[in-house]
Amino acid sequence: MPVLVVGLSHETAPVDVRDRVAVPAGETKSALESLTRVEEVDECALISTCNRTEAYAVTQNPDIACDGILRFFCDRSGMTATELNEHLFTHSDIDAVRHLFGVSAGLHSMIVGEPQIAGQVKDAGSLALETRCSSRILNRLFRSAVETSKRARTETEIGSGAVSISFAAVELARKIFGDLSGKTVLVLGAGEMSELTARHLIDNGVKDLWVASRTKSRAGELATAVQGNALGWDEGIEALYRADIVISSTSAPTPILRQDQVTAAMQRRRNRQMFLIDIAVPRDIAPDVADVYNVLLYDIDDLQAVVGENIQKRSGEAEKSRRIVEEEVAGFEGWLASLDVQPAVVALRQVFHEVMRAELERAKLTDLTDEQRERVALLLRQFTNKLLHAPTTRLKASAEQGEGAAHVDSLIQLFDLSEAIRDGLGGDRDARKVEG
Repeated sequence: MPVLVVGLSHETAPVDVRDRVAVPAGETKSALESLTRVEEVDECALISTCNRTEAYAVTQNPDIACDGILRFFCDRSGMTATELNEHLFTHSDIDAVRHLFGVSAGLHSMIVGEPQIAGQVKDAGSLALETRCSSRILNRLFRSAVETSKRARTETEIGSGAVSISFAAVELARKIFGDLSGKTVLVLGAGEMSELTARHLIDNGVKDLWVASRTKSRAGELATAVQGNALGWDEGIEALYRADIVISSTSAPTPILRQDQVTAAMQRRRNRQMFLIDIAVPRDIAPDVADVYNVLLYDIDDLQAVVGENIQKRSGEAEKSRRIVEEEVAGFEGWLASLDVQPAVVALRQVFHEVMRAELERAKLTDLTDEQRERVALLLRQFTNKLLHAPTTRLKASAEQGEGAAHVDSLIQLFDLSEAIRDGLGGDRDARKVEG
């Protein structure tokens, strides 16, 4: 099975490493184009979220492809191969499939069962398809991953009451400050994560909520939805001193809040305590902001303590989801095995249709009109298709059970298909282009 994944996650790398490897949304297409140029990579897809960056590939030479993907990550991060290898994981063949299905089902999330990852996996597959970086195998793989997530959420309770990164951030603020109703909160960013954060803040009693974005209209839409106030980016930085709590989640590739800006804000608020939590990767807030007096700075990795209870509560449901993952892995493995018989199936159909065409030409049927001859040809094509349907269906089924090789050999010998396959009538490349 020629599937490979190379990546890192919150389970293998701290946020400062994930920062450097992360692919911001605006750079994903160009990153995919770079991956397609990696030697021995035939198909590729890329998942990059706040907690993981993973490159998926279809390859006939995993060792060479893996080395190329490692260089890709080195080029992006500025880190050496030795430095990165301390944090990277690699899965191939069935283990790569199992990993992606587990990711999509929320089993590898910092917050087990969180719902956002399923959409992120779907988006990654869609973008790979849109940019023509993926083909038959990865397209099917990512569709199956999304289906695995759907099953996990409908057949288990893994997503029931699941918290999100945004929820955990607000929960951390609540644990530090207690009652949030009297606090002024500034949310930096107006994307999906910021919207979830804003809604959780309102649910926890926050009455003075401000949303700042580089696009003020987007900030306005979110602020209106939660009955907050909108600010442009410069206005947000100017108003920083008013905020008791700042929660940042933008898609900026570099920090957007510096130490000097926070220092100036603290001076204006006479050093009253300020709580900042950065749930973006790459990080939005420069790490040295933590050195400013009376500033409490937390990043996404600091949420581990908050989500510990979540992991315990979902351990039983996670086990049920793992069984679903294994079922879907087996299904995908069977489908991939069925591709091995496809060249023979295509060749068999081509040979039968070629015989039919030759016999029609020899018969000439001169006493028939053109319309009647076309009707006869259509009937013969339909007859041939029906005749071959049952054996080819059973052949594919036997392949999915791991018993296809012997049947294919017999088919090739019985119908003398070797030349047809060799000449490309049932060539593997063409067969694999057909969706199924």
